[in-house]
Amino acid sequence: MVQGFLVSLIMATLAGSGQGFPPYTADFPAASRIVFSSDMGGNSDLYLLYRNVLTRLTDDPATEEWPVPDGKGKTIVFTSNRAGSFDIYSMDLGSREVRRLTSDSRDEVSPSWSADDAFIYYDLNVKGSSWRTMKMDVRTGVSKPLFEKPPYGSTIVAFESRKGDAIYFTGKVFFGWLVAKFDKATGAFLELTRKGSCRPKISPDGALVAYVDHADDGLGDVFIMAPDGSAKRNLTRARARTHDYYPCFSPDGNMLVFSSSPKEKGKNAYQLHTFDMRSGKVTRILTTAGNDSFPCWFN
Repeated sequence: MVQGFLVSLIMATLAGSGQGFPPYTADFPAASRIVFSSDMGGNSDLYLLYRNVLTRLTDDPATEEWPVPDGKGKTIVFTSNRAGSFDIYSMDLGSREVRRLTSDSRDEVSPSWSADDAFIYYDLNVKGSSWRTMKMDVRTGVSKPLFEKPPYGSTIVAFESRKGDAIYFTGKVFFGWLVAKFDKATGAFLELTRKGSCRPKISPDGALVAYVDHADDGLGDVFIMAPDGSAKRNLTRARARTHDYYPCFSPDGNMLVFSSSPKEKGKNAYQLHTFDMRSGKVTRILTTAGNDSFPCWFN
């Protein structure tokens, strides 16, 4: 076991050195993949972790972040300001071809896919600190608001369930943010958490929702709950001196990946960790010189 781990570390370090970014160590032998953003190479670029080997997907002076794969694992959407303001882009993971999908002068960030990959959801900076979640038709490129009349000052970071029956998002209320749910069949909104929570992600089977809540330590913990907001549980309660953010389920739903940064370093030293839903074990799977955030786990 130790020998295998050391071999993995050596392979990872060599791979990292050969791609123009600082050496790293990885403990992620899984056959699935994690895509994320990091500034380990100087500016914020996109990286792919697979079988302990790290691949740099972008190398641009701009800031590129929030990568999310489609249901087939062939294309990712992400945010970049390579053209000035932040826009939504896509990348074919096979050819590495990048396409610009939006061109509004206002910032457009935090993309995700509909369950059938026919639409891309993203957040448009309407004015000042006000955001509106948009829905883009992948075939035509036409965008319109995702929610007609949401009961929130802003809506951000929308993710749809695999079944396509509900959309989970973060809504802005008076002096705070909370996690809410939109039922596509009825058009009803349901508030699932109190203020101080954000960034929901639904499990592959639709049985759990992972999200971030600041209630216990004021820094941010990874919580899970049922889709109706019941049975809330703090998974990282024992990590009282870390910012634990950006949870995402593994493809089989048995684990979560999240970013964690020590309290004394603020939100500037995120490193990737996993949480085993069966044992409760937390494992640091990647050590780099950068700030590693927005992880998304897929096949």
